[in-house]
Amino acid sequence: MGFLIAVATIPGLIIGILCGLVPLGIGLRYQQLKWGIVGLALCALAGFSFSLIGGFIMLVFTTAVVISYAFVDHEDPFTSRASIEAVNFEESQLEFLMRQMAALGRTIRQSVRALIRNKAGFLGFIGILFFVGISVFGPLFIEYDGDTHVERLQPGARTLFQKPSSEFILGLDWKGRDIFSHMVHGGQNLIITSIEAGLIATLIAVVVGALAAMIGGVVDQVLSAIANFILTIPQFPLLLVLASILSFSNHFYLALLFAGLSWPALMRAVRAQVLSLRERDYVQAAVALDLGLPHIIIREVLPNLMSYIVVNMIFSIRSAMYYIVGLVFLGLVPLEEPDWGVMIYVGRQQGAIFNSDGASMILSPVIAIALFQLSLILFTRSLEEVFNPRLRSGL
Repeated sequence: MGFLIAVATIPGLIIGILCGLVPLGIGLRYQQLKWGIVGLALCALAGFSFSLIGGFIMLVFTTAVVISYAFVDHEDPFTSRASIEAVNFEESQLEFLMRQMAALGRTIRQSVRALIRNKAGFLGFIGILFFVGISVFGPLFIEYDGDTHVERLQPGARTLFQKPSSEFILGLDWKGRDIFSHMVHGGQNLIITSIEAGLIATLIAVVVGALAAMIGGVVDQVLSAIANFILTIPQFPLLLVLASILSFSNHFYLALLFAGLSWPALMRAVRAQVLSLRERDYVQAAVALDLGLPHIIIREVLPNLMSYIVVNMIFSIRSAMYYIVGLVFLGLVPLEEPDWGVMIYVGRQQGAIFNSDGASMILSPVIAIALFQLSLILFTRSLEEVFNPRLRSGL
């Protein structure tokens, strides 16, 4: 399940290039060659980094952007120069798809402008890209130093710890290994597991909260009782107990555990918001027209909650990362190098915290985790503008 942030692969690059041919072809068709080339490059990059899922998502986004620059709805009475009687309101499936893609493309362009306009949010976005880029592309250029190097022992030194130098910019750890190589290779599993936990917890909370509010009755009472029961359990002590009993050989199972314990708080907030929104006129109209529960939740209710949901998802990712590092620091999950949390744990075990020469072994992952968390927090500033039309009105 490590498809979110995978080591770059050549098959992924091929998939990305094939996906990029779609926006390129559409760009050529509508004389938008510049944006077609940009779409090809972004699809290749996404496919190279995240294989099929990255290439496909970027295909949809870049294709929508290219179409938004070229598509004009000639039958739209607000853009057509024909009289209202001459406008044909019937459209084919292709025309409907083009109109929807153009709308998505315009939304993406507005979101990018909102992201750039908020300097703090954009700085956080750059920080996230930096850490994700290091995790994805760093291993291609920095070889992992996993062997013990006794020959690096300095004359008169009692340990293999070394301070940062021109040869080793972050110094050496207790086995004489390059700390910088561990930093480059060690962030991938932690970031992947945290993102998976945040996404799963948010998905569970949104689905359960929306269903509880819209259906009501016994379903609402049962789901709310389950959420309230989980909220009464102290999460980290429970994690300590479960981690001592269970064996987490797969990082995805660890993400599932975090998600299973962290969804109730957001679920209660989503339920409260949906209870308020379902009394609005447009939701009542959708119910009267019998448009169906999925349509009402997805098309009428959730768009008004996206800002709140996405921001809470970021905070769920932050919490999951702290829990993972805490469990690793206490030695309650499998210790697999390279990993930032394992570096902190082993550094404490080997006395790096009391050795000035080995302080970098602990400080490097701590600072990296703190900067990644700070980037996430800053990024929420832009997300609020991206998903809140009122904040985006000045664009």
